Amino acid sequence: MSFYIKTSCCVLLMIYSLTARVEAVNRPPAEPDRGLPVDDLRDLLLASMQNTISLTELATQQASKISAITTSLNEARTEIEQLRSDLSASTSRLNKLEEEQTEQNENLSGTKVEVDGLKNDLTTSQGKIEDLEEGQDGLTAQVAHPSWPEGSYCILASGDCPEGFTKQSGHIKAFNTYHHSSAYIQPVQFGDSYMRCHGYCGQHTTWDAEFGITSCCK
Repeated sequence: MSFYIKTSCCVLLMIYSLTARVEAVNRPPAEPDRGLPVDDLRDLLLASMQNTISLTELATQQASKISAITTSLNEARTEIEQLRSDLSASTSRLNKLEEEQTEQNENLSGTKVEVDGLKNDLTTSQGKIEDLEEGQDGLTAQVAHPSWPEGSYCILASGDCPEGFTKQSGHIKAFNTYHHSSAYIQPVQFGDSYMRCHGYCGQHTTWDAEFGITSCCK
């Protein structure tokens, strides 16, 4: 998920820089302005940046949730190790008491009570270990496959969309820029989205640039 967020921020900053440059260009008077209106492109980019900020907050919440789950998992592992240690100590003590029971029949009654108690402790500890191991498996699954936050939003796509998301894409091709050089058009590929020259750089005297965005939405 952090790849989607980082990629989103990168592309939005690049596109916003591109539109700022497009707006500052002095077009030749004889050439009519047939490019994409800068105001419309700015509005589109501002809306995308706001969505990216919201996704960053969602990603922060998701990271906090995973951190809490990981903490619980580590605590469960520590408790399992402690119970195993207690189980080993109880088993050793039980074996010793059973030996003493054979050697000292006069203490059979008191020893038997203690043996029974240790056996019960042993059963209880074993049950706790099984319960914690089951809980550990569940926590491990949650960390390995974290769920996405509820709500309707989009993230930039890179390959297949996560479960529950639908891929959507759009593009703007052949819009006019002042020049096709790298000072005005810097080609880049971010996931399945892109920003580049229309055709190869310098192929057209006008209608120089294009970009496309592919996202996963729910």
